[in-house]
Amino acid sequence: MSASKRSARMIRMQWVAMALITGAIALNYMDRSTLAIGNVKIRAEFGLNATEMGLLQSAWSLMYALFQIPIGYFLDRSGPRFLVGAALVLWSIAQGAGGLAVSYMQLLWSRVALGITECPAFPAAVRVTSDWFHVGDRGRPTGLYNAGGGIGPAIAPPLLTGIMLAFGWRAMFVTMGVVGAVVWFLVYRSPATADLTPEDREYLRDNRTSESPVTAGQWFRLFRFRTIWALILVAFCTGYAVWMYQTWLPAYLEMQQHVSIARTGLLASVPLICSILGSFAGGHLSDWLVARRWGLVASRKWPAVVGLLASGLFTAIAMTARSGGEAVMFMSAAMFFLSLGIAGKWTLITAVAPQSYATSAASIQNFGGYIGGTVSPIATGMVVDATGSFVVALAIGAIITVIGACILVFMLRSPISVADLEPTTVRVPAE
Repeated sequence: MSASKRSARMIRMQWVAMALITGAIALNYMDRSTLAIGNVKIRAEFGLNATEMGLLQSAWSLMYALFQIPIGYFLDRSGPRFLVGAALVLWSIAQGAGGLAVSYMQLLWSRVALGITECPAFPAAVRVTSDWFHVGDRGRPTGLYNAGGGIGPAIAPPLLTGIMLAFGWRAMFVTMGVVGAVVWFLVYRSPATADLTPEDREYLRDNRTSESPVTAGQWFRLFRFRTIWALILVAFCTGYAVWMYQTWLPAYLEMQQHVSIARTGLLASVPLICSILGSFAGGHLSDWLVARRWGLVASRKWPAVVGLLASGLFTAIAMTARSGGEAVMFMSAAMFFLSLGIAGKWTLITAVAPQSYATSAASIQNFGGYIGGTVSPIATGMVVDATGSFVVALAIGAIITVIGACILVFMLRSPISVADLEPTTVRVPAE
């Protein structure tokens, strides 16, 4: 199924495009990480409990989730270049505002604004991948941009912890707010405006199956299919697990395992580095299965299933950790397999949705992910406040991850075709 005939120049353009969107996602995740890194100090300054800290993350995640619904539609109509560039500028402003907050409510509103402005990142990555790569070659680039979600948080703990210890958490927020969109606007180009050879055009020939933009009616018809609802529910489960770790990992090490703040900055990076490796492994495995003539859907679906099951297992084992080192080891395995499964899940979108609807399907799926991401931080905070421990919170995360694997196995069966999404017409029989 892979179509590999393309020029060396085309290959360079493809990976430059992927490097740009991966960098945007990494920055996106670094901005989000400021709250987790500053968790203990922010709580002390504002006198917050764990539930109130969880609410800050949940407010960001809820806004991110709600704005996923329209953003895929606009990306399918207009493409990623302008929307991603504008988002980079706006979320930098929102992030910087968080560093100037003098009250809990101001900090809360800055997180709301950050959630709204960061929403195009992942749907845009799906559009960039589906614009530049043949459907059989999308596993590895999908693994790369998913790795951006690990690269940002992996860089963030040592870098941002150092800034926080030297200058305070406010300086950390402001520092993350100064990065803009100049590189994206100067470098990124879509295939439609790039100077490609006939061979390269042939490679991309099937990538846009419809010349006209997706209409609102066609977009709404996506919700009629069980496949779309399976993607939403699986994304809820993976979003819950991801944000349980990314929001609470530093606090878990400090509160449960009594690790110092300085050492937490280093230890918290290890599971996140493993998540990067898991993303690459998931993308590579998915394309490897395609090359060995597995069906396109099966080659994307089964790595996701295996990854989620293994992640749930290691999250459960992490409940038994008796030291920071043990906890990091088990959580590293859990996050490796979680990212492997998520890479398969993102690649699955372009296997089950038509090309022209892939970005819309991606944003709808991501809505489910960030509803999970909304529930997870505040639910985890409430459990920690009620029990004084993270053990029950980890058990809940493990169970939800396994449920996600089961939904993929039993609910997601068949792809959606272009014909399925076209309006039905009533045929009048000839007399």
